[in-house]
Amino acid sequence: MLDKIIEIQYKTSSINISRQGDSSVLTYSHEVLGEPGPGEVKIRQEAIGLNFVDTYFRSGMFPVKTFPYVPGIEAAGVIEATGPWVTDFKVGDRVAYHFIPGAYAEARIVGTHQLVHVPDDVSLEEAAAIMVKGFTARMLVKETYKVKPGDVVLVHAAAGGVGSLVSKWAKALGATVIGTVGSEGKKQIAFENGADHVFLTHCEGFAKSVQEITGGRGVDVVYDGVGKDTFTESIGVIKKGGKIVLYGSSSGQPEHIDHAALRAKSINMLTPVLNAYISDYDSLHLFARDTFAALQSGIFGKLNITKYLLSEAAKAHKDMESRETVGSVIMIP
Repeated sequence: MLDKIIEIQYKTSSINISRQGDSSVLTYSHEVLGEPGPGEVKIRQEAIGLNFVDTYFRSGMFPVKTFPYVPGIEAAGVIEATGPWVTDFKVGDRVAYHFIPGAYAEARIVGTHQLVHVPDDVSLEEAAAIMVKGFTARMLVKETYKVKPGDVVLVHAAAGGVGSLVSKWAKALGATVIGTVGSEGKKQIAFENGADHVFLTHCEGFAKSVQEITGGRGVDVVYDGVGKDTFTESIGVIKKGGKIVLYGSSSGQPEHIDHAALRAKSINMLTPVLNAYISDYDSLHLFARDTFAALQSGIFGKLNITKYLLSEAAKAHKDMESRETVGSVIMIP
């Protein structure tokens, strides 16, 4: 009887794939979870973040070394057990992480070097919704291009998870925000996210409208997480000496980058990777402190969170790839 109780206690559910492909390869399964080793903790996860990069690992765009593979890179939960040599965390602590592969699980064991404490006034659902997306937004507005009062910024996918946070943060820093969205239904969401002007992607007369908004000078920076569908059009609305920050490619990688056009206007193109900016303990906690402070101070307002059950991961992936989701997407185990 005791053996059965122990086995039940350590059993957890997760989503994994045995091969790469469309959303149908995501499988809900059960496994037995062991005990944390040195420097590790066991977390009962309460909310799991869904990011577009998860679809890349699932589909085959990014390689996977071994199968079965559990997708996901961020989550938040409560520590249930600690291993030897763990001093900064204890059972009962509310924690979150931003890039530890294998997040699609009810419970898991992780090392503490990438964990952060979640402030008491931040819910675990909020934490899971803003770790990767909030960290990325901070990287964009405070690192790749430091937004300052009077700037004009163009944010593609302004109703999305990262785009919404970038819009709000840039607005709080004193910028005029121009946003693009993929459908009429997302326009109001973009306005609520802080955008001063909102256009449909590939809107007729878009470049002319941007020139009117900027008095003919163009935008200071473009934050582009879409890629193929927006990149070329963006070049024409950037001011001389401005920047385009290509931080994602939800529509695919740009098919052609006109380097001559970039040189002609002295446009600086950046393709930042978050982990390059969060390379050690101090930078991790700086990003966490700033991101949680942005939430706590009201910069992010009320987060627009779309929820799915963990068992609905296939539907969540399908909806995200179809651009039907808005705001930050999380899954509840």
